[in-house]
Amino acid sequence: MKKNRKKTGQRLAALVLWIIFILMIAGITFISFQNGEATKELGSLIMDKLSRFRPMPEASTGEEMAAATYGMRQGGRALAFLMIGIVGTITIHVSCYRCNWLIRTGITALILASIAYLTEKLKIYIPTRHYSYEEMMISMAAAGAGFLAVSLIMLLGRILKSLSHPKATGHSL
Repeated sequence: MKKNRKKTGQRLAALVLWIIFILMIAGITFISFQNGEATKELGSLIMDKLSRFRPMPEASTGEEMAAATYGMRQGGRALAFLMIGIVGTITIHVSCYRCNWLIRTGITALILASIAYLTEKLKIYIPTRHYSYEEMMISMAAAGAGFLAVSLIMLLGRILKSLSHPKATGHSL
């Protein structure tokens, strides 16, 4: 009875994690595939709202504002892909708990790299957008950082668990 509850809890957790992961991918895909002009307008709108909380110096030029907007967009990209890396890694590890750790980790790395690559590369099909190797690398690095953090924590947990529960050696006192 207890075993069934544990399996049901794991399945429910996996389902919730998959829903969150897919929604995160859908959100970043929606933002990535917007028209270039719409993206610029959104960036300007956000910068205007932010400047109300922290006024920019009077001497700010259009070029400085564009640089600040670009920096903000790249920071947002990095944060979004960091979260996708964390949630994606947890999701796949929870969903495929019976698989070998190395296989789960490899599948996760492949999925996260594919998401980061495709969300940038497919921009070539959107008018007023372009592919940027730099932005793709920011996405991959951030997703990789989330992936590495979770994978290393899970690996460390497995090592600590194996050390705290040594296998029986056959010798009894």
